[in-house]
Amino acid sequence: MDDCGKPFVKRELRLSLNPAPCGDDNPTTPTGAASDGGSSACTSAVALFVLGLNSAIAIYGSRHDPQSILFVAVSFFCVVLLFHLLRAFERTPPGSPRRLQVKAAIWVVTTALTVMFSGRVAPLMPAPVAAVVWSMAAVTILAGFYMFFVCPDAAEERPTSKVVAEGP
Repeated sequence: MDDCGKPFVKRELRLSLNPAPCGDDNPTTPTGAASDGGSSACTSAVALFVLGLNSAIAIYGSRHDPQSILFVAVSFFCVVLLFHLLRAFERTPPGSPRRLQVKAAIWVVTTALTVMFSGRVAPLMPAPVAAVVWSMAAVTILAGFYMFFVCPDAAEERPTSKVVAEGP
């Protein structure tokens, strides 16, 4: 019984990072594979446009600093590559050998981004804070490796997580 005197009702909720389009309850379809350009593609296009615009403004603002231009350009390329790899990972069926290759590529790109941003931020900080920045980067990289390659893949075991929620 809850505070109002009504009994709790248990319901089963299905959670997914990228929900399937309405009416598509096929658990064997890889996440995102059934939709060709739905809201996910629209959101990605808007995000890439904003990222591209921001990168262009940053390059224009640092047009006399080749090192900054290179940093912005490589960062932009890595983020676009990461978007592409994540999309490929979503479309790859669970259990496929290609899935592990795409995971490895995702980890390499995120590691490169982490090292690049840490290398850009750490020199601006006092030595103890720079050590914390590099320590956090190392922990993030190692945790990513552990989660990608050591822990079992939850998507391989079951397509959606089931959560029991209590409510009216």
